[in-house]
Amino acid sequence: MLRRLTLTEHGVLELLGGLLLIGAPLVLGLGPVALLAGIGAGALVAGLGLSDGMPVSAHMAADAALAAVLLAASVLVAGIGEPVAAALLACAAAVELALSVATRWTRA
Repeated sequence: MLRRLTLTEHGVLELLGGLLLIGAPLVLGLGPVALLAGIGAGALVAGLGLSDGMPVSAHMAADAALAAVLLAASVLVAGIGEPVAAALLACAAAVELALSVATRWTRA
C-alpha cells in the first residue's frame, strides 16, 4: 500500500517541484516562450505549495486545475516546436496528479 502524504509533506513537495520547474528551462536552454511557460508554471506550483492557510477543498481543486493547466501548456508549447518543454510540462502535470492522489486530505 502506498504511503499517504500529509498536507505538510504535500506542500513541501509542491514547493520543491515548483522550484525545479523554474530552474529546468534555464538549465535546458529552452526558447523564450518555453522559458516563460516553465517559469510561470513553476511559480504557480511553488505558490500553491506555500499556501498554508488555504481550505483543504480549495487546495484539492487548485491541484486538479493546475494539472489541467500544465497539460494544456504542454500541448501549446509542443505546437510551437518545443518538444523538451512540452515533455517537462506534461511530466509536471502527471506529478501534480500523482501528488494529489497520494495526499491524505485532512488537517493534523
